[in-house]
Amino acid sequence: MAKKRNYVNNKDLLQALIDYREACKEAENSGDPTPQVPEYVGKCILLIATRLATKPNFSGYSYKDEMISDGIENCLQYIHNFDPEKSNNPFAYFTQILWYAFLR
Repeated sequence: MAKKRNYVNNKDLLQALIDYREACKEAENSGDPTPQVPEYVGKCILLIATRLATKPNFSGYSYKDEMISDGIENCLQYIHNFDPEKSNNPFAYFTQILWYAFLR
């Protein structure tokens, strides 16, 4: 039986977020503007949002694109609150943010 492949690698996403946090701290200490979120992190958030929107809970919604956009916006708004010292599961963190954005 073939092993099921995940569409987002949680370990790589965690490492990318740790690197991004360090870059943000360095920028804050030096007085530079906050760096842009890495493309890989944005791609992962988009994949999670798109996949979550296909769940049966949201199957009849005619405004899925707006729902996904709102969820991505919320993820980017709260990306700085993710603490790798408390949790090593950014996939679950972003999924929860997206879930509540979709319900709204």
